[in-house]
Amino acid sequence: MRKVRGKRVLITGGARGIGLCTAREFARAGANLVLTDIDADALEEAAAELSVHGVAVDWRMADVSNREQVTELASWIEEDLGGLDILINNAGVGHHAELAETSLETWDKLLAVNLMGPLNHVYAFLPQLKQRKGAQIVNVSSGQAFFRLPTWGAYAAIKAALGAFSEILHYELRKYDIRVTTVYPFMVDTGFYDGIEGETFTGKLAMKLVPYYSMSPEKVGRIVFKAARRRTKVEMVSIINDVGMYSKMVPFADGVISRTSNFFLAGSKDSAA
Repeated sequence: MRKVRGKRVLITGGARGIGLCTAREFARAGANLVLTDIDADALEEAAAELSVHGVAVDWRMADVSNREQVTELASWIEEDLGGLDILINNAGVGHHAELAETSLETWDKLLAVNLMGPLNHVYAFLPQLKQRKGAQIVNVSSGQAFFRLPTWGAYAAIKAALGAFSEILHYELRKYDIRVTTVYPFMVDTGFYDGIEGETFTGKLAMKLVPYYSMSPEKVGRIVFKAARRRTKVEMVSIINDVGMYSKMVPFADGVISRTSNFFLAGSKDSAA
């Protein structure tokens, strides 16, 4: 495993959830942190908590979908903080609705945050990452990239696109000694599913039981941290994601897997049929 003590790590969406839990792991290991989020109050609280580990914790309120803000962020880190070693694209927003009921405006928002957000950071920081020995990029996709289920289509499609971009980037940046890690969390109890009640009995039950069968953000944060230290190409996080991925290769298995995973991920009338 690589040592991260003294390295500078940027984590988007770092004020809460997986981002904050990942930041805690890096802080304990002696890495210096830069956190961004759209919630200034939560960022300030996170920075105060993490600074007790004796590391530098800088933060800035930033919208990952705003290319100008990301460019300014990259300049600030390079000129004032000395450059970046590890970029973790964690920030994202969810969406739950049938495709026919998903407006183009919603697509624009999801694409701007979940796909263009990571791309904005990759291209803004790539020049300075090329100058750092053993630099790394971590892109957090989603296990839903492997489970193409009704009512999650827009979110799954965009996260699948991010995963494809990230995995290809891994090979293309190796010549610069930059490693790219793609992380596919399954269900994480971060409040992501709050407010989603489900329309069928199975869907309602699945949403009620989310805290009991989903992973904790603390556990996923540890997994992201370890994957970054190992410079892993792909981190599947949960064996359920492996099942979802391999089911696409077995014709008769797809229907079985889809019906089983409906309990965990869906909740609409169509998806439960």
